Amino acid sequence: MKPKPYWKRGAILLQTLVMSVILSMIAVMVLKWVLARYIMTNRIQTSAKNTGSAQGYAALNVNKWTIPSNAGTTLDGKPVSFTQQAGGGASRRFVTTVTDEY
Repeated sequence: MKPKPYWKRGAILLQTLVMSVILSMIAVMVLKWVLARYIMTNRIQTSAKNTGSAQGYAALNVNKWTIPSNAGTTLDGKPVSFTQQAGGGASRRFVTTVTDEY
């Protein structure tokens, strides 16, 4: 039995529809992959920029810190003392001592 001509037209339309759906799904997957890489790169770049800014700000202000020769505080219920080391010059070094009462 010979297929009727309008059946062929329906089969061709169905094949076209299936192919267009498959191609659009592939395009969506590629687009999601590209955007995920872009977002990841943007987050890494922003994080690096913020870290650099914070470190630069801290480096600018570290010389303005004033700690007395013998300073102390309490941290988690333990006394902590800071004493300045001898010598120095431009760089100042402090020794931190935690008194453990256990």
